Amino acid sequence: MARVLIDGRFVGVGESISRYTLELLKHILKIDRKNEYTLLVRPLGEEVLLANYPDLIEVPNLQLSVLDVKHYSLDEQTKLLAYLNEEKFDLVHFTQFNHPIRYKRPFVITIHDLTIFHHNMDQGWIKRMAFSRVMKSAVGRSSKIITVSDTTKRELVERYGISGSKVAVIYNGIDHSRYNKEVKSEKKRIDDFRTKYQIAEPYILYTGMWKQHKNLVRLLRAFENTYETEEMKGKVQLVLVGKVDDNEREVLAEIERINKKYGSLGFEAVRVTGYVDEWELPLAYAEALAYVIPSLSEGFGMPPLEAMACGTPVIASNASCIPEVLGDAPLYFNPKSEKEMSEAMAKMVKDGKLRDKLREQGLKQAQKYRWDEAAKEIHKIYRAVLQ
Repeated sequence: MARVLIDGRFVGVGESISRYTLELLKHILKIDRKNEYTLLVRPLGEEVLLANYPDLIEVPNLQLSVLDVKHYSLDEQTKLLAYLNEEKFDLVHFTQFNHPIRYKRPFVITIHDLTIFHHNMDQGWIKRMAFSRVMKSAVGRSSKIITVSDTTKRELVERYGISGSKVAVIYNGIDHSRYNKEVKSEKKRIDDFRTKYQIAEPYILYTGMWKQHKNLVRLLRAFENTYETEEMKGKVQLVLVGKVDDNEREVLAEIERINKKYGSLGFEAVRVTGYVDEWELPLAYAEALAYVIPSLSEGFGMPPLEAMACGTPVIASNASCIPEVLGDAPLYFNPKSEKEMSEAMAKMVKDGKLRDKLREQGLKQAQKYRWDEAAKEIHKIYRAVLQ
């Protein structure tokens, strides 16, 4: 029997990585009842698990370990290292590239993307140097690297000169029990959701962070451009779901400016909901006229697939790994062109036949991604490293 630790410090704080960690663990525990698993979380992560995943923490070969060590912190290199050295796990899976660089026992690492090196230009030089050193250690000292797209694998191989055989591409999955087209029939829950968050109808939906690479300033200006014709003015609302980032002042300023400009509509042109509970996300997806992903860079792009699984057509950036993951299911645009983005949104609003076509293509595309398949492949990696 081996002791395996899964680093879950993003649970409750990092939306995509939190979901990646929990879905992966949930499905690995269905496969492996023999080895002993530990999920390491911060105090907030423990609260999230107790509230939303009670069945998971009752699995006999899983135990919870709580350690208040923030990701990307100095404590990660000291306090977390001391904990790992004391516990002497047979294998550790770090679910993001950050890890203690002096840790010497076997570990597997998931590198979702290299966005932090391409687009986070607001980081100070000390942070950039620290990130570079940690990433170099992750690439060089891990027993195996997992990426969630071939795009990220190619970037890693080119940037660090490593062998492609060290990197396994294992696509993320979707929780099809939660994200599916049947959600659209839950009219009472959907109406309650819209009332709670004061959402008009119809609406175009964006979910996620406000970081620079998410390209929200261009999205907001492109949306504003759709309002420039009388045919489109006030015909649709843009809804931003996700934690408000007070550091992204340009995004906040654009939202305020656009809502002030169109203050006579009787509803906010751009509606910001703030954080929405995971169980409410399918309702947001299902009721949207369309979902938009305007990113300049992504590691995978789980939300548009979840929207597709709920039967919602997608408008997508043609950058990074997005076409690799979404295939021919979305209506694509150049994320650096506000004009193309605006035209794509207007076309989606006006053309019901296009929406129907993309809805069907999206449902088929979403079915390709399953957590049980991802867990099987990752479990094979665990077994190989442990042997």
